[in-house]
Amino acid sequence: MLSRQPLILAAALALAAPVLALAQGGTVADLIRAEPRFSTLATAIDAAGLGAALSGPAAVTVLAPTNEAFAALPGGALDDLLKPENLEQLAAVLKHHVIAGRQDAEALKKRRDVTPLSGKPLAIELKRGKLEIGGARIAGRERNAPNGVVHALEAVLLP
Repeated sequence: MLSRQPLILAAALALAAPVLALAQGGTVADLIRAEPRFSTLATAIDAAGLGAALSGPAAVTVLAPTNEAFAALPGGALDDLLKPENLEQLAAVLKHHVIAGRQDAEALKKRRDVTPLSGKPLAIELKRGKLEIGGARIAGRERNAPNGVVHALEAVLLP
């Protein structure tokens, strides 16, 4: 019979990755890269060359679509955005998910809207106790890094 120890160790390390990234002084970009549910977002950030912007000292809030959110895009949309000739469009989509400054859930609940780096305001609503931004629900608890905060989003916001 195979030992379960390697599997348990692998699971523990996967769960600890976001905590380890922060313990090592990680940034918002590091946190996104460390969480498996944001692997598609991490790929898109790297493809668009936005990793440095999310690793700098300026505080940012990232509305981070999960892998499931990207999978819900129409067929081929993500692949098209990741093509070298469409990286400007990809950057525009990603900037629609980044807000200058630190906005935790409590701060967002007090606002009616927020303007991401794309410049196009997003409405904020509280529906049945759940926060929605631009019509997309925030999923789970926020993650904090020294340079900002990450909110998991159940949909990709298109500018």
